[in-house]
Amino acid sequence: MHRPFQTAVIATVCLAAIAYVLRRETNQPPIIPQAFARDDAARPDAPVLRNKTTTRTANQQRHMNRLYDKMDEDLYDSRLAPLLFDGYLSPPQQATEHLQFGMGTPTPSEILAGRNALSSLARRLDLDSAAGTFPTQSRSVHAPISIWLAGNHSELENRITGSGYDPGLSGDTISIDSGVDYLVDDGLVLGIGVGWGSTVGESGTRQLGYRENNLALSPYFVSRVTDWFNLRGSISLGQSTIRQSPIGTVPDNLRYAERLDSTSISNSIGFGTDYEFGAVPLRIQLDGDITTAREYVDAARATSGGLVPGSIATTQLFDASVEARYRLGFGNHQIIPFAGQDETISLLNQNYGRSGSTRYYAGADYAYDPLSFDLSIQGFRDIATGAEDITGIRSEFSLIHDVARSSMTLEPFVSVESTNLYLDTGGGITQQWGSFPASVSFELRRKLSYEVSHGNYTGFLTIDVPF
Repeated sequence: MHRPFQTAVIATVCLAAIAYVLRRETNQPPIIPQAFARDDAARPDAPVLRNKTTTRTANQQRHMNRLYDKMDEDLYDSRLAPLLFDGYLSPPQQATEHLQFGMGTPTPSEILAGRNALSSLARRLDLDSAAGTFPTQSRSVHAPISIWLAGNHSELENRITGSGYDPGLSGDTISIDSGVDYLVDDGLVLGIGVGWGSTVGESGTRQLGYRENNLALSPYFVSRVTDWFNLRGSISLGQSTIRQSPIGTVPDNLRYAERLDSTSISNSIGFGTDYEFGAVPLRIQLDGDITTAREYVDAARATSGGLVPGSIATTQLFDASVEARYRLGFGNHQIIPFAGQDETISLLNQNYGRSGSTRYYAGADYAYDPLSFDLSIQGFRDIATGAEDITGIRSEFSLIHDVARSSMTLEPFVSVESTNLYLDTGGGITQQWGSFPASVSFELRRKLSYEVSHGNYTGFLTIDVPF
């Protein structure tokens, strides 16, 4: 059901988005213009901008999805992690005798410090009152203000230009974002976020190290247009300081500046649908987001005394997913077949071109109520630009068991994922108390790659406490 104020806001946003796209198509060059400079002087601005944009957008969308849940139902889905065991992937000199599992040899464990510790924390940082995990905040829709804090970490993607130039880009991006929003109407939330990001990498071809720190301010909105259709959008304004330093012999024809300043602007618009047919037990989910980012890098004085010209980096990201589920009930038995597809496309300027990834999957969930166990089997195929296709099967089994006269519940689970490149096995147990809503979960995983003779262990300890 529409409300006048909500409808006016949504109509304004849609018209503004259409006008912006039309202006770009009529007044701007094509979506992927040629390089602004020769390939021998190419800079990693566009691939780095893509990474910064995806990490920040992921943080914001995580909170937006929870706002929809908050509008729909007052449930707790809290998570505060990790407190122990992260990333048993480590250099041999740090090996300790831990978790041997009868292998006869010590399993390496990693001592996290410096940037590794920060990236580990960013991956797990997730406090959100819309999910009931921010101190003194309620997930209830009667609490109109939501506060959130989220982190993310991703590796830089090395992109090769259309003419074959390989910058040899490596490194990672850490992004930590926070924000506050207000429930203006039953189906409309307006908010503002602030984010900090750090990118550290290097270009092997240019023989330059790259370190960037950026701050961004991001107003956003979330709207529930109908019971089954929603809209979301944001605008982000950022400022960055980039420092470059030689890591080897810099090519003679390369001019570079030790410090660069840049300004960026990005915007995103997305939608989501979740529709259940009344006549048949069929559920269709469809989501999509379009994100556009542009970064203006200022001209600067080169170390050789010349001038490094300014540049403009642009990136456009398209994400979409569709899934269908059909529920079949046979007394105590319940079977839910499902199938879906996830699609991601990125477009970069400076002759870096287009890349993307696609995942096709299908499977079924099975539940048996008297014994309280669930079984899920899924087959999938991942296709990505510049990477080998991955085809595999994932299965997971879980069981719920009451102990001590229902004062405690134990939920053991086991999962196996087998593909043409690796074997990933895992298992764990979750303990829940009946007297108060809190739980402790421990999970241990091992991923074995067929190209190497050993696997890597990873453990997680998660504590769920509704505040």
